[in-house]
Amino acid sequence: MRGESAARLGAVLEGAVQRMADASLREARLHAEYLMAEIAGCDRGGLYTRRDDTLTKSRIEKFEAMVQRRLNREPLQHILKSQPFHDVTIEVTPDVLIPRPETEALVEHALRQLPRGECRVADLGTGSGCIAIALAHARPSWRIDAIDRSEVALDIARRNAKKNGVADRIKWHLGDFSKPPAGWYGRFDAVISNPPYVRADDHKDLEPEVRDHEPYEALVSGPTGLEAFRVLSMIAHRSLKPSGRVLLEFGFGQDAAVARYFAEAGFGDIQIRPDLRGIPRVLDATRNGSAR
Repeated sequence: MRGESAARLGAVLEGAVQRMADASLREARLHAEYLMAEIAGCDRGGLYTRRDDTLTKSRIEKFEAMVQRRLNREPLQHILKSQPFHDVTIEVTPDVLIPRPETEALVEHALRQLPRGECRVADLGTGSGCIAIALAHARPSWRIDAIDRSEVALDIARRNAKKNGVADRIKWHLGDFSKPPAGWYGRFDAVISNPPYVRADDHKDLEPEVRDHEPYEALVSGPTGLEAFRVLSMIAHRSLKPSGRVLLEFGFGQDAAVARYFAEAGFGDIQIRPDLRGIPRVLDATRNGSAR
């Protein structure tokens, strides 16, 4: 359909699906439909009643440019500039991680397990702000402090908070979560985090959409992939009130090591929860004793 002055929406869409499938892109139809829905100004479901609509040359060219970006392995979310996450929509750029279903599982667990009333939460390594914003949106009585060392990421997070109507419930802090503000010690009911947990040697083997388009420092923890968890175990213990809880996401096969770090740091009632695919993904632990 490339080069046509006008064509039916359905024909243009099917041509894109075929090219993406021929390139062995996963979920070729789903992604092509999302791109076409953006062009058509409707949701994916609406495409099926508009297959006979005529697309102008300019719309076809815009759609084909988006398809080519996807064929070049640019993430769909970067092309669309956003990603639905829990009950909010998050702006994403190459400066922040794309929110994932595994992190939605972390948010869901926090909403189930933490008090529905007033709760003070720290989000360590907030990135796009997706965790803090989803929690604030679902629990208006919660107050959240979120920290990230990237000023660009914090700018994106602030925009996301404003767009989702929760800007007044979140305080943003520029800095490394290994050195949180002194006033944080013993202050929080819960600490939550999706830290870097990819091994440095594994980065080259990631899908091109991830390896070439998402920030290295938000993905890779170090040689073992576990470095951030040892730091988090100590910072979370210092930041939590007695009996406060830490909830965090970790990678495949890391559950035993992560649980050990938090036990050594003074946490008890350590639980490991699965993600939507049944893979161990979330640690939930309770702070014991006095701050270290």
